[in-house]
Amino acid sequence: MPALHALCQLLLGLLALVLICVTLLPLLRSDAWWIRILDFPRIQFAVLIVLTLMGYIALRSWQGLRPWQYALTAGAGIALLWQLTAIAPYTALYPKEMPASTAGDVTNRISLLIYNVLADNRQAQALLDLISDTDPDLILLSEPNQWWLEHLTSLKDDYPYTLLQPQENTYGMLLYSRLELVAPEIRFLIEQDVPSFRSDVRLRSGTLVTLYGIHPRPPGLPRDEDDNITQVKKSEQQQGEREDSDKRDAELMLVAKEVKKLGDVPVIVAGDFNDVAWSHTTHLFQRVGGMLDPRVGRGLYNTYDTRSRILRYPLDHAFASRHFGLAELRRLPDIGSDHLPFLVVFDYDPNAVKPEDKPKADAEDEQEASEAIKKGKAR
Repeated sequence: MPALHALCQLLLGLLALVLICVTLLPLLRSDAWWIRILDFPRIQFAVLIVLTLMGYIALRSWQGLRPWQYALTAGAGIALLWQLTAIAPYTALYPKEMPASTAGDVTNRISLLIYNVLADNRQAQALLDLISDTDPDLILLSEPNQWWLEHLTSLKDDYPYTLLQPQENTYGMLLYSRLELVAPEIRFLIEQDVPSFRSDVRLRSGTLVTLYGIHPRPPGLPRDEDDNITQVKKSEQQQGEREDSDKRDAELMLVAKEVKKLGDVPVIVAGDFNDVAWSHTTHLFQRVGGMLDPRVGRGLYNTYDTRSRILRYPLDHAFASRHFGLAELRRLPDIGSDHLPFLVVFDYDPNAVKPEDKPKADAEDEQEASEAIKKGKAR
């Protein structure tokens, strides 16, 4: 029994120490991939911390704890509070950041289906059936290649306005709209093979809404599998080197600063952000751009990864300016990708949120965003 007690002490101590470290590391303002990846599994870390604390309770009732074990227990308890604080806004217990729509004018409504198709997924008909069922005004797709473009040609009958950039490197994007696209652009903000979209969208009422569609490169991607790196550069890199978050962060900050420069106009930014809703980078994006998250106060709406119910995160987003109320937010069924489709319906209402109540950036935020852009462009 003493040997078993000692083993339990050792294992619980190591687990508590690891969980405290993975909670503290994301507080560093580093773009190292192995740190930024720790932003993702906060729920999973919280569950593991709870189990660890339960283990210490059982150990205490068995033979008591030593002073250093009480210290680890206290540290784990603080780590749990920190993790729960990050997650809490994405529960129904938290006040809603974006109000529910009270607009009665459906001509000011805009519905958007967001979906990362997964390039080698071949269930195009399932997507077409889903589009028929949900009947969105706009469809924003990430990762489509030429195969996807060819198998979605029937959409042009109902969605005559398009922005089409299929690519074979998993960063293609397609936008189909039944609402008029005004001055649509395909842009390459940070990398020459990672596109983003920008267009004004004319609502049925005639109001123009600026739409951004983005899908930045994720942290943790093996660079030797990165199509944006030439063979010469690949040979110069160490084997196993991975992408940090600098490019992703730079693209998000560039869009946020653009949104701010637009002034007090209706804006929607949507797509696969390759970042979780609760990360420091996403919150910085919101403050700099003054954007609202419809998830806050409503739920997690995890969309990735369909292959695991345990490791699933909210990576697909639709942020909007203060000029919108939320009519509908829905995570849709699995239709073959590693992402779940995501449907959001906004109602334009210029008085939905008062200007003074939207997220705001301070001087430190602005400086951090500028530095992120500079660093992302330099590499």
